[in-house]
Amino acid sequence: MRRSRIFILLAIILLLGAAAAYLFLGRGGGTGSEGEATPPPVDVVFVAIAAQDISRGAKVPEDGVIMSRMNANLVVETMISGQDEDEIRSRIVDRIARQDIARGVPLTEAMLTDTSGDLLAGGSNAALAIPAGYTAIAIPMTRLSGIAYAMQDGDVVDILISLLLVDLDPDFQTILPNQTTPLTASGGTTEFPAPNLTGAVTGVEVSEAVNIPPLPFGKVETDEVTGQPFHIIPQEQQRPRAVSQRLVEAAIVLHVGTFQLEGEVAGEVIPVPEGGVGAPAPEGQAPAQIVEPPDIITLIVTPQEALALNWAMKVGADLTFTLRAPNDGEVTETTSVTLQYLLDTYEITVPTKLPYGMEPRLDKLIIPELPNDQPPAPPQQ
Repeated sequence: MRRSRIFILLAIILLLGAAAAYLFLGRGGGTGSEGEATPPPVDVVFVAIAAQDISRGAKVPEDGVIMSRMNANLVVETMISGQDEDEIRSRIVDRIARQDIARGVPLTEAMLTDTSGDLLAGGSNAALAIPAGYTAIAIPMTRLSGIAYAMQDGDVVDILISLLLVDLDPDFQTILPNQTTPLTASGGTTEFPAPNLTGAVTGVEVSEAVNIPPLPFGKVETDEVTGQPFHIIPQEQQRPRAVSQRLVEAAIVLHVGTFQLEGEVAGEVIPVPEGGVGAPAPEGQAPAQIVEPPDIITLIVTPQEALALNWAMKVGADLTFTLRAPNDGEVTETTSVTLQYLLDTYEITVPTKLPYGMEPRLDKLIIPELPNDQPPAPPQQ
């Protein structure tokens, strides 16, 4: 009796377990019933993918594109996609790549063209470093103006400008003083005959000195003691006046030297032989190459600063660079420096005229010559 009861209880337990499993799988956990957990159907489309690297200007070959299945809600509208693989492939094969396309990149219409003249240039890496609203300009430099070649890409520099100014006649735009010709309204005098004029005299130049006719050049001054008038003529042309000022503040160095051209391979570094450059190289070793210092620098500036720098270069102004500390955003005011500014600010004494002087005569300052600026001596044969 006990065994039969045990078997009956086991059968009931198995039936209840089967019923529970049916309810769970069929109603609560199933995917094909009307339960709330059933996900909605997802649309799948084909997306064109580059099957190999395709160079700019090359045609897309038949095996250069593959199709990848992707959920429609993940596809970007610029991708070449659709439901028909053959239709998508026909839109791509034999078209020309407008830019370099890497393997595995989804293809878009902007990457392809039907005409070879409509190629999209990839642009330069240098242009990527220029912020919006700025521009880059190249400026020549020397070892002296270029901070002894201390500048590197990414440094911040100021640019100083030095000019020579002279007085000009605003009408003629020529250096003063002008040469003058005396004119008289009548027949003139023996010393100053009347010129051959075709029209009326528009102006008569008259000297303030008594009984002194107009002079062709120079000026008339009267001695304060004797009252004697003198005709003064300059013995040389007008001397220019120098002025220096900061032209550009906090310009970013984009590159020092000449940019490497596309496809150009950097030269191999050859060790310098014992005895220095110019010494004969050991047998089997190429002669050492002389490294040329940079003679140009490219800066990131505002468009207005680029115009100012371009004008300064075209008129032959002297430009000098000064190096600033990293992340130095302090704005400073500067004052134009002239001879008068130096004399007044730094209390420079004007030399007294003495009854003695130096020999030999010194007409200009002696500028020291730097040995490294001298051209290298030719190698000995």
